[in-house]
Amino acid sequence: MNRFIFFNLIEMEEKPPSEEIAPGIVLNYDRLNRIPNHSVEVGVDWPDDWYHSESGAYWADIARTGFKSLLLDVSDSTADWRSKAFQIVPNETYILQGWAKGNAESGEFFFTVRWWRDSTATDFISEDNVPIPLGNYEDWTLFEGVFKAPSEAVAADVLFRCPTPSTGRVYADDLALLTEWVPQYRITIESIQYPFQVPLNPIEIYSNAATYFLEGIQFYPLTVRLTVKAIETATVEVFDADHERFLLPRTEISGEVSFDIPWDGGGVFEPRTVGDIEYMIIDFPVEKPKTVEPIEYGTPITTWPYSLLAFIAGLSTGAGIGYGVRRVRR
Repeated sequence: MNRFIFFNLIEMEEKPPSEEIAPGIVLNYDRLNRIPNHSVEVGVDWPDDWYHSESGAYWADIARTGFKSLLLDVSDSTADWRSKAFQIVPNETYILQGWAKGNAESGEFFFTVRWWRDSTATDFISEDNVPIPLGNYEDWTLFEGVFKAPSEAVAADVLFRCPTPSTGRVYADDLALLTEWVPQYRITIESIQYPFQVPLNPIEIYSNAATYFLEGIQFYPLTVRLTVKAIETATVEVFDADHERFLLPRTEISGEVSFDIPWDGGGVFEPRTVGDIEYMIIDFPVEKPKTVEPIEYGTPITTWPYSLLAFIAGLSTGAGIGYGVRRVRR
């Protein structure tokens, strides 16, 4: 694997060991990718949760994983791709990564993370860059750097860009802004070969995710990472039968693809596929996020999340928080 590392003397912790806590369920540690639609696979005319310059930026059919990538095709001009802003934790260390392929002939090409004081990304603090040195990259090459979020930062966005007049045709895929090690439950389902669509071992993810205070209620959402590897091509979707909604609409995949799926706790996480799958991995965090906006005191109960109402019964002042998993037999 070709790899360029931007060193800045920030130390990262070693990965803690994994532990099997039940048959088929492992307490694992992973770095979470904060960038929405980081594989740029989801979208219709353009990738969801990404913005692009008026010229020089394209959604390409060449990819490192899946089917799609981002492309900057410029001739003595500027262009950029920019992710939707997302929440981060102040003072936490992050790894910025991006895979690139193509010919960077002249000018400057970067993967960039920008730090913001507000969630809407209007109050700029600073930025950090991972340069893509000029050259011809025939194979997908990993570029990465380690950075610490400013103490005032609450949000970030990530760019693939040439900010000064540049010439080249460079693809980017599988961008990441990775957190420090986070404990995860990992459920692995192997050798799934179905010629038609059926539920695959539905998983009920439940969360004791409400903590009662005199001031009100705090509710902690989580993100489930679903990784699927198709033997050739397949389609995958995730349905929550309890709430009668799709958590992931039907999506065609090739090779290994990961999806980060927002989850408000409670319900059944039911993956479905059409085609042959080599394996499927479901990861979700054990601990609550470090930063969360509480539901303000006096908020009408009719606006509280369904799963919060489902778990509020029986909780008392100072109740703890935790996530759990159990298999569902239909």
